Amino acid sequence: MNTCAVQNVAALQPADHVCIWDTSRWPFRYTHHGIVYTAGSSADDIVVAHVWSRVAGFRASQQDSRFMLTTLREFLNARPVRDMRRVQYNSSLVADALSRLGEVHRARADAPPVVLARCRFLLGLGQGHFSILSLNCEHVALWCTTGVVWSKQLLSRAGGVPFVRSPSAASTKSAHLLQRLEQTLEELRGQARLANAQLLRLQGRRVYLRQRVTAETPQSKRSARYAKRFGDALYLVANDPHETDWAFRQQPTALRLRVQVSAYNCVRVAFEDYADPQLALCASPSALKLTKRRPLQPKRGFHFELGWYGELQSLRLRRWFVGAQTRDGQLRPFSSRDKAAAFDVVDADEVDAAFQTEPEPESPEQPEAEGPEQQEAEGGVA
Repeated sequence: MNTCAVQNVAALQPADHVCIWDTSRWPFRYTHHGIVYTAGSSADDIVVAHVWSRVAGFRASQQDSRFMLTTLREFLNARPVRDMRRVQYNSSLVADALSRLGEVHRARADAPPVVLARCRFLLGLGQGHFSILSLNCEHVALWCTTGVVWSKQLLSRAGGVPFVRSPSAASTKSAHLLQRLEQTLEELRGQARLANAQLLRLQGRRVYLRQRVTAETPQSKRSARYAKRFGDALYLVANDPHETDWAFRQQPTALRLRVQVSAYNCVRVAFEDYADPQLALCASPSALKLTKRRPLQPKRGFHFELGWYGELQSLRLRRWFVGAQTRDGQLRPFSSRDKAAAFDVVDADEVDAAFQTEPEPESPEQPEAEGPEQQEAEGGVA
């Protein structure tokens, strides 16, 4: 199965780079590219930013095309969803060599807020500037994602910013716009660096691997699922703080975190069993396991890349994503990001302290019994 294939459109996230194969112009085949701007549950709810035109006719549509927002259904343009791909970045050499042109890139994608900021900058621009060879939809989508104007289908690269002339002495407006854009992007990168700094504070500490909750509320945290070891595999279980019998309470497995931040958009993590540091978390083809490192075993099998949305991606050759089986909650790698789970690395001591200090549920108040003096007073009033 193609690891870039989109099996469920509801799994698309904002800033995802997607492309759709067009086979209507046989024998030529090409891909149309866009950026997911807003997520949704169906093709009519999802919004995609891409270079397109609603005008019919090849030449007329080229002259009218611009960077605009449309629904995913318009982006597909009657093409089947099975031909849509989620473009992969930071891929391995093997995946890059085995992929089709335009589906996989070795380059690293910027953080989603940066990608969406570039999309907002280009909205409405580009009318009459479309060129299949030098400035097409793939050039623009690659610039939004990486900051480089590049088309892998045509192996062509351009400089600058799409649809914006290079700033010169006579073009102060363009220079001012580009300066404001760069300031915005740098602020967004700074916010990502702050999040990385918070994760670095957990370096070497006792942590839990928790499935990401939809809202950071006490109730949602209590109902969240944590990773627990059964045998050598990890499963997602509920940690009920009100369960006093330790035979039935699902206590999460404490792990020791190792973090490596090489760039603001490159965070790699590794986990060890806190009780037994010889056991490290490894992504095998069938499960996520705590195993001992073997002398000749590649180290990349024990490392994961932590994505912006909390997804864990194995650094093995195929770069599969960690998800949970529906039937039992076992953590295992999946070839498609559609089945990836989102995780948070949380301080285990803080979680345990919060569970211990959590108040017991209050019993309904009982009305106080009336004393003889109160009964006499009520009788006198009557």
